[in-house]
Amino acid sequence: MPANLPPQARAAERRYIEAKTLPEKIKYLQEFISSIPEHKGNEKMRGFLRRRLAELKEELETQKKRKAGSGGGGFSVKKEGAAQVVIVGLPGSGKSSLLASTTNARVQIGDHPFTTKEPSPGMLSFEDLQFQLVDTPAIFEGAYYGLSWGAQLMSVIRNADGMIVLLDGADPVSQYTVIMKELKMAGITIDRPRSKIEIERTTGGGVQIACAGRITCDVNEVEEILKEAGVRNAVVRIWGDAGREEILEALEQTKMYKPALILVNKVDIYPDAVMKFEEAVGKRALGISTKTGVNLSLLGREIFMVLEIIRVYTKEVGGEPTSKPIVMKKGSKVIDVAKIVHSHLYKNFKIARIWGTSAKYDAEKVGADHELADGDVVEIRIK
Repeated sequence: MPANLPPQARAAERRYIEAKTLPEKIKYLQEFISSIPEHKGNEKMRGFLRRRLAELKEELETQKKRKAGSGGGGFSVKKEGAAQVVIVGLPGSGKSSLLASTTNARVQIGDHPFTTKEPSPGMLSFEDLQFQLVDTPAIFEGAYYGLSWGAQLMSVIRNADGMIVLLDGADPVSQYTVIMKELKMAGITIDRPRSKIEIERTTGGGVQIACAGRITCDVNEVEEILKEAGVRNAVVRIWGDAGREEILEALEQTKMYKPALILVNKVDIYPDAVMKFEEAVGKRALGISTKTGVNLSLLGREIFMVLEIIRVYTKEVGGEPTSKPIVMKKGSKVIDVAKIVHSHLYKNFKIARIWGTSAKYDAEKVGADHELADGDVVEIRIK
């Protein structure tokens, strides 16, 4: 262990070593990692400790699943609709009221904290889509390391397509700080990563790097990082800018990005809450009131934009477009539609005709790599 660790790091290390339970070990190991100075001399140690943290979290998840499978209550919610979006907030922020005000769900709304004991889903309609909103038990300090239902809550968040961070207008900044801390400790971030990295292990050929962007460290360092983790043969695909930290996170899978819509509730009582929040935090928020209904009609559109998805409609040759869209991520291409519809279309793809905003004109002939836009109609032709 390096001799230049600060006192708080050594104290956290000691608490980690002495911890008796798995949640405590996770908590104090996370604190230990966070307190280690970030410089090159400590990178090997940080990498080892983060891998150990991932192992402990996986072990805790396994225990939770085993307990649920043996007859205990479960937090899992089957996904329905175009996307699943969990509502995350502190006690009293209005999560249950939001679900009741915007969906057909019947939920218990109480004046006392922790009324919600387990996830409760409801469907929010937006044009020809439906989003599944999930009210969850309140997040709290210590949730990330497994206290009470904390580990189950984090598992629900990880499994969702996105989240709503709901804040009480009385004190949105401090609530946001608590929620972000818990999410960060659990390896969840709402900040879009600078890069997307895929590491595919292979049986030979050494380390091969394909980069559509910029590597901010020496290429040899990438190979060194992988070898230290026992990966000697792999294809590393990088989109965007990436350095040592991003590659380590991709390798250890210690950080997961979740798109998030930030809502500040009770603006009927605290009309300046959104402005004060945005000035203090530097992030956009939408002010709402579950009591008066202010801006609730905008929720579907806001979720659609935050998730960065598009709707694509298919049609057969000479037929009419389908009424039900295929929901895809922005940047999806024609060949991605073929993959979803049927393997026969994908394997025998020849050309496609496009109607919509991505086309120069109606029925434009395009190839497999044509990027689609929301509302496009696609007619695929095969060989």
